[in-house]
Amino acid sequence: MSANISAQHLLGQRPPVQLERMTTESRWWGRQVSEILVDASLLDPAERLRLGLPGCCDGAAAPLLGCSLCCVLGVLVPVALLVSQDLLTLPALKEAVPLLACALFLGGLCSCCFAVRRTCCDGIFNVPEPAPLIPPLSQKAGRRHVSVRRVLLIYNPKAGKQLAEAVLREVVLPGLQERGVQCHALATERSGHARELAMSLDLAPYDALVTLGGDGTFHELVNGMLAREDRARVPVTLIPLGSGNGLSATLRQNMRRRGEEVSVWSELEDVLAWSMDRVAGGRVVLVDLLELEVGHRRLVAIMQVYLGLLAEVDILAEPFRWLGPARFELVSVWNIFRKQARPLNCRVKLADGSSRDVNQSAIGASIGLSQHFEDKMRAAPNAQLDDGLAEFGIIPASATVDELLAGFLQLAHGAHTHDASTIWQSLQVREAEFFFDGPGVFNVDGEILAHSGRLRLKVLPRSLEVLVGREEWDSAGPASETAEVPRWRASGERWAMLAIFCVTSMSNQAIWIGFAPIQREVMEAYGVSAGWVNFQALVFMILYLPANFPASYMMDTYGCRFALTIGSTLNVFGALLRCVQPVGPGVPAHLLVAGQVVCALAQPFFTDMPPKIAAVWFPAYQRVLADTIASMAGPVGAAVGFVLPAALGLQWMLYAHFAWSAIAAGLVWGLFRGTPPTPPSPLAERLHSGGADFGAELSAALSNGRLWCLITAFACAICTFNCISTLVAELTQPFGFSADDASTFGVLTVAFGIVGAAVMTAVVGYTHEYKPVLIGCLVLCIFFVSVAGIAIAEIGSGPGGLTLMNLAFAGLGFAATPIMPVAFEAAVEVGFPAGEGTLAGLCMSGGQVLGIVQTELVSQLLQSGYPRTAWAVSGGLFVAALFAMALFQPKKSPWQNAEDSDASSSCWASPLLAPADAL
Repeated sequence: MSANISAQHLLGQRPPVQLERMTTESRWWGRQVSEILVDASLLDPAERLRLGLPGCCDGAAAPLLGCSLCCVLGVLVPVALLVSQDLLTLPALKEAVPLLACALFLGGLCSCCFAVRRTCCDGIFNVPEPAPLIPPLSQKAGRRHVSVRRVLLIYNPKAGKQLAEAVLREVVLPGLQERGVQCHALATERSGHARELAMSLDLAPYDALVTLGGDGTFHELVNGMLAREDRARVPVTLIPLGSGNGLSATLRQNMRRRGEEVSVWSELEDVLAWSMDRVAGGRVVLVDLLELEVGHRRLVAIMQVYLGLLAEVDILAEPFRWLGPARFELVSVWNIFRKQARPLNCRVKLADGSSRDVNQSAIGASIGLSQHFEDKMRAAPNAQLDDGLAEFGIIPASATVDELLAGFLQLAHGAHTHDASTIWQSLQVREAEFFFDGPGVFNVDGEILAHSGRLRLKVLPRSLEVLVGREEWDSAGPASETAEVPRWRASGERWAMLAIFCVTSMSNQAIWIGFAPIQREVMEAYGVSAGWVNFQALVFMILYLPANFPASYMMDTYGCRFALTIGSTLNVFGALLRCVQPVGPGVPAHLLVAGQVVCALAQPFFTDMPPKIAAVWFPAYQRVLADTIASMAGPVGAAVGFVLPAALGLQWMLYAHFAWSAIAAGLVWGLFRGTPPTPPSPLAERLHSGGADFGAELSAALSNGRLWCLITAFACAICTFNCISTLVAELTQPFGFSADDASTFGVLTVAFGIVGAAVMTAVVGYTHEYKPVLIGCLVLCIFFVSVAGIAIAEIGSGPGGLTLMNLAFAGLGFAATPIMPVAFEAAVEVGFPAGEGTLAGLCMSGGQVLGIVQTELVSQLLQSGYPRTAWAVSGGLFVAALFAMALFQPKKSPWQNAEDSDASSSCWASPLLAPADAL
């Protein structure tokens, strides 16, 4: 495609005639706003000092010291003790090392949990009820309909992840044309250009001004129009395509999405269609503006003004632009840890006309007209755009880091306002005047400006005409009359349901692996071969495929409770059959095998359930976490299954398995619920209302090429990880490692798998990028398998080799364990409309089928004396998984590949895209 369309390349006609003069010296900040504009990318140390901006690490010593101490004592020291255990000579010390390591780990874990107890309880596991939904508009008076036939659209070509021009060409221009609106578009060329264009261009030919970009572009447009010398005014609106999109969230999410906080980028096509309907609909309302007086000149805020910690986030986040919108969350958390308080001195005029002085120590403050500052931050849930008031919020310095973190996690639904006495103090004001000790910065609609020590704000009631949608138009009303509690809310029971599922799933996995650690005892007790014992675990893989699709059908058609009831019943019945016959020489093992088969039939009801239970019970921001916890139940159950046989012996192990599965089944029968009392989100309510056509969903999934790439990568990775975990003793024994070493490898794999799952799911939660995370995990798997290969081939079982093997298995657990939950969520994304259980079943089926082949192949290689080849096969499958994942393509909007299409070479062929000189 050619270079970005400049301001002189008007899409549709020649540029409008510019006014002969820009503006005279007036009270409005026009082009001169550059005098107070702070460019975060160009700040030097001297300017930072003048503006009183903290350094990146100022105030971070105390929290970093506490976190480092907890990590060293709770993680690094226990790992070092376990790794160096074989270097000790005294048997008593060797036996005490694991106990000491466990005690330190548990102590560090308890210390961390206590330090962030509010964050966990009120921010993660039991978020308070969302703030009531309030319409964005409070009045119906003064609104009017206009006929919108011609609009001037100013767009930022760098917005929308550099996709603004493609979105404009492929979606916006054709969409507006279909709605009968002729659009002329101009591209901005630099920061502040939208302000200059709005100040200088002739607005007479147009019915409205529209921006395509972020809230900053819209802020510039409005301020430029208000600074015009001729006082020309037309209605304005925006098509969101930025990183924040707070104004569009305020207009849209309470009404159309019923308060669900979703990113513009997660449903961009719907957002663009809604925005174009607003433009063409011609519904004009008057909204408030927030006038700021800085240096004896004025400018206006459309959404929010931030001070303190909240204003400095953009500056500190500037070096991390490559992280996208996630940089703001990460830097906000870092600022909370630093918790730098400053004096807040101001005088405010309240809603009733009285005045109040506010003098206190605060971390940050905001004054808002809109409810959202970005699409997932409902900072001022009581604000309305046209009520003549602004919501003044203060974060007091008395709040602890734990309380601030909890409040930060509650921002998405406005729940932080429930704890007004601790973390959020709110007032409805008409005016505010701030007095500072010296120069500083403040944030206006995402634009960072400097003040000289004094800042005055005043609400200008109903001062701007804005085009709105039908929902906003129809729902207008005072907050006191229209507020409603959202119908959806994440139930506090969700964690109990997840715990019941985990206990049940763990029991099944313990039954699966139970005979492996005591193979010799089973052979002697029943007079059978090693192959017979291995078959008791292999039968779970063999029967998975025929049992998978009935389990997926029940799960997606009849729900979680029905499927889990069937699975837990089969599990407890199979465990009972294994206990009927006593253990002893000459006793036939037919019932034992039958019980193992029945338990194997139950397995798909547990392995396919994690994404389903996450989708039904958990809100969007916790689905990956819930999926991870549910998926981790299997490896943890297998780890417990390794310990029980050695501790109890064969007979008592069978009894323990039956008791465990019976208790789990009782919990499912008596306490587990299929659906929550209220849906966790409006999306969950829409997706899970009504029955599912299992055949159609399965057919759609099987014909999805992207899904098959994901299934192939998942199958290669998971079957290899399971094979190594299952045959760890056989894979390491030929190189001189003992059974105790193998047990240590298994423990490290599970322990670091939990850590890896937590880390990777957090990364996915922030970035919403599945493919890069999965590729990173697979690359790490290949690296750590290579480390194990070096250890066994070059060093052997000596101290250095044992250390490398411990590192290899810990790293393998860290990298491979998150693959299952992340791949499940990726499958749900690319496999829609297929149900979660169906998609998880397809992924697991591939892993189980390939697992049978690999387990048999590796076993034969080990028996034939080729252990190095067995390791090479495992590494090769991880490489195959990486190649398959490289071919995997997440869903993309049609315009994302626009630059690769033929249209890029002939974009000027369309009259809508003709340059000015060609017309």
